[in-house]
Amino acid sequence: MKIYNVMQYGAKGDGTTNDAFAIQHAIDDCSKNGGGQVVLPSGKVFYSDSIKLKANVDLHIQKGARLKATSNIDGYIRPNKLINDPKTALIGNPVTGKPSFVFIYAYEADNCTISGEGTIDANGHAFVQRKDKYYVTGDFYPRPTVIYVEKSNHITFKEFTVVDAPFWTLHPAGCDDVLIDRIRILNDLDVANSDGIDPDHCSNVRILGCHVTCADDCICLKASKGNAEYGPCENIIIDGCTLVSTSAAIKIGTEGVGDFKNVIVSNCIISKSNRGLSIQIRDGGCVENVTYSNIIIETRRFC
Repeated sequence: MKIYNVMQYGAKGDGTTNDAFAIQHAIDDCSKNGGGQVVLPSGKVFYSDSIKLKANVDLHIQKGARLKATSNIDGYIRPNKLINDPKTALIGNPVTGKPSFVFIYAYEADNCTISGEGTIDANGHAFVQRKDKYYVTGDFYPRPTVIYVEKSNHITFKEFTVVDAPFWTLHPAGCDDVLIDRIRILNDLDVANSDGIDPDHCSNVRILGCHVTCADDCICLKASKGNAEYGPCENIIIDGCTLVSTSAAIKIGTEGVGDFKNVIVSNCIISKSNRGLSIQIRDGGCVENVTYSNIIIETRRFC
């Protein structure tokens, strides 16, 4: 596998210089040359505007490396073209649409991967403020999604950690053959809407051995109106996960205009969550063939 080290493209990794141009240049070269691994080396903090992942590229964040999202909203990719008017740019669209702002974005990027034991720091507290002692929220909605991958097949997310998401963390949409393997999502329990993993109109998804702590749902299967051009959310395996949520640890529905089929949830431990398992169908979709087994659930009330 050919390696593309972002330092060789001019990245500084000093935590203050915006390294987006260097990282994107490395991704573009990697994809243009048939694929390989773009490496963010350990011991560095790469402060960055949004980046666009491409087909056959493995964005590899080494252990001890940190990719930190910019605090400047103007540095974010905007998949939803409806809000590019400067008059409405910070209003956003309802959550039923495509994300308004994205830190790591991919579209038609088959065989893309994010890997490594490093950390993606979503810098969420740059976009929220405290409302009371129980929770914080932002001045605009939706706030930036951390990772949004649309219409991309045979994709992998493995072993990295995400911290401090301002909104949904990992949102694959309209994708087939999705592997989410041993990632950690460590969001603050008082940041509203900081979902963990939200497969949306996706098929053949495996979520394995993950640990998720977040306010709002840890793992939520979606069939959103914004991505209604894609098929049902089907053939999903969730296994061996440990989950803590101020909402539902594992949910099917809300933003569910499409169907949910063939879901197996097993061998999970849910602790200190507001709800354990939830099916909320209120948008027209249907649910069939869902199996839950070997799940330990401990709940608590969040005020």
